Formats: sequence, structure tokens, C-alpha cells
Amino acid sequence: MGFNFFRFLQPKTGRTSMEEVSCRELLEAAQEYQVRELCFWICVNMIANAIGRCEVRTFRNGEEVREAEHYLWNVAPNINQSSTAFWHKVVAKLYQENEVLIVPGQRSKGLDTMLVADDWTEPEEWPSRQNEYRDVRVGNFTFQYPLYESGVIHLKLNHKNMTPVIRGLYQSYWRLVEAARRHYEWHHGQHWKVHVNQVAGGKDGWAKEFQQMIEDQVKPFLDSNGAILPEFDGYTYENAGGQSVGDSRDIRNLIEDIFEFTARGFLIPAVLVNGKIEGTQDANTRFLTTCIDPLCDQIQEEITRKRYGYSGWQSGSFVRVDSSSILHFDMFANAANIEKLVGSAAFSVNDILRAANQPTINEPWADAHWLTKNISAMADVARLMGEKGETT
Repeated sequence: MGFNFFRFLQPKTGRTSMEEVSCRELLEAAQEYQVRELCFWICVNMIANAIGRCEVRTFRNGEEVREAEHYLWNVAPNINQSSTAFWHKVVAKLYQENEVLIVPGQRSKGLDTMLVADDWTEPEEWPSRQNEYRDVRVGNFTFQYPLYESGVIHLKLNHKNMTPVIRGLYQSYWRLVEAARRHYEWHHGQHWKVHVNQVAGGKDGWAKEFQQMIEDQVKPFLDSNGAILPEFDGYTYENAGGQSVGDSRDIRNLIEDIFEFTARGFLIPAVLVNGKIEGTQDANTRFLTTCIDPLCDQIQEEITRKRYGYSGWQSGSFVRVDSSSILHFDMFANAANIEKLVGSAAFSVNDILRAANQPTINEPWADAHWLTKNISAMADVARLMGEKGETT
């Protein structure tokens, strides 16, 4: 027995209408929603995991410091969240709604706190006046006063929200997946036809008896792994099913296509989403360049201009979101490169330790820059060669 449900539609005109929806339509919509959500959240979690591994480095007067501001963004933004959970929520809201609002919370033990807003009323945009955010809600708490632009961290992903475009692609492509699924079910299912001679079909009550026979004998035969189907005089059975062509890989390939164009919408190389290993090194570099680094730039610019302002920035106070620790660092595989980086004076020992996600050394020499004697200016080498020649 089939069941029908009704959904209420309320267009912008304000009139409410009802539309009948079958149970099959609901099931198909649920399947589409599950695949769509799987694709979406795999991509979002990849980005959130990457941002969560970044270090927000804080600088004051040109010198790197690790004080309250560093603790705020890297350890505990508020009393209920770690920095990892905080940044996961930031990225999730950002990709769900194309923007996210980070607002100041109540100070805790003398330290600033930051919260991710769940909802707010979109402000009117003015070219020369601060935006006012009203009805800002965090969990079950709603701010009773407006928050101004200078006091919040407002991140916006794209100038145009890409989420509705991706969802439209989902709906269009899902029709192909459904067609492939129906094709697979037909060609791998049981389809029989019965030839009934005129003598058997001309009896009174034949239709009712035939339907009862289908329910009692034929249907159990088709549903069972092993059964016997009796064949009576006047009835001839013939398998009318299609040839077993194709397999479930056709459906899986179509679903992988959905993963691929979802990843493209997030600027993530598809190879990182479909689980393949080949080419992941180049794909990781592209992922960091096209997806993570622009997001890091926006975060550090927004925090610097809101938390430090022009005067602080001019004096060398700012934050920098360091994405160098996202990729796994193998110290033994990179030993030769480490020696070159330190020996060329490009990085200090502590710079390398920080990039390797290792504790730094609290010694002056670990922050100094070293240059090997193998590297020097041509003039210095010529001078040393001349001095050596004079003494020999």
C-alpha cells in the first residue's frame, strides 16, 4: 500500500498552498540529500582540519610574542571551546552561509574571549558608516544591543554565494544517478511473462485466481534463493528480464563525479577527495595555494585591522596565520633541506622547529640566523684567495 504526504508551500506572496508528495519521492529526496551532505561535509572538514592546524602567530613592535592574544586564537577562544573546535565551527558557518561573524564574549579570568555567532540580522551596508549587527545570537543567548563592525570579526567567503549553484548541480546530476540505478535494477532483476491459453483464461474468476497464484507461488519463487515454481497446464513462463549489462560501478562513477564537481566548487583538487594516492603531493600544494592560503590571508587581515588597527599595524603589531605546519613534516627525510635552510641564514633553528610542529629552544642562539662559510659574496672569496696567495 502506498502512502502520500502533503508539503506546505509558502511563496513570497504570503499565500500557503499544499502539494501532494509520494513516499517514493520522499525516499529519493532523502537519498539525494545524503549524497549531497556527504560531499559537502567531506570538503568542509578537509578545510576545517587544515585551518585548525594553522598557527596564528602574534607580533608586537616587529617581535613575535606568545601572550594573551596568542592564547586566544591558538588554545582557548572561549571557556567552552578549544581553538580546533572554534575554527571548525568558523569554517562550517563560512561555507554554509558564505559568511561568518565572530563576536567578543565576556572576559574570563582577565582574558578576552571570542564566540562564533549562530544567527544575526543582516545590517544595511553604508559606504562611510559602520555596519550594525542586531539580534546576534550565540546558542540560546541573544545580544540585546547592536554590535558594530569595528568590534566583530566578519569573514565573507565569496562575493557571490556558490552554495545555491552547487546545490542546483546536485539536483541536475542526481537525475543521471537515478537513471543509472533504475537501469541497473532492471537488467539485474527478475522479469517474467506468462503465456495463458484461451481455455485457462476463459474461466470464471480467472483474474482473481491468477492474482492469488502470483502472490502465493510466483512471488516467493522470485524472492527466494532456492525455490520450485509449479507450471500448470495452460500456463507457460518465460524470463523477460534484460541481459545483465553493466554493474554498480556505473552508479559509483556517477557519484564520484558529484564528489569531483563539489571539490571544484571548494577549489579542492579532486584527487584529495576521491581517496586516490597518485599525484597527491602536487594536489596538496595546489590545495594550500588556491584554497587555504587565501582564507588564511582574509583571517589575518581581519584580525589585524580589528584588533590592532592602523596605529598598531604601523608599529609592527599584527597577526600572521602560518599554514606551514598543515603538511606532515618528516625530519629524517628532510634532514638535508633543514641543513641548507639553517646554513643559508634564511631560517633560524626555532623557525624550523616551529614548522615541524616541535617545541622551540629557549636560547638566544636558537633564534639567531647562521651562515656557513661555504656561502659568501664573490668579493669576499676573491679577497680571501688573495690573502692566502700572499702568505704562501
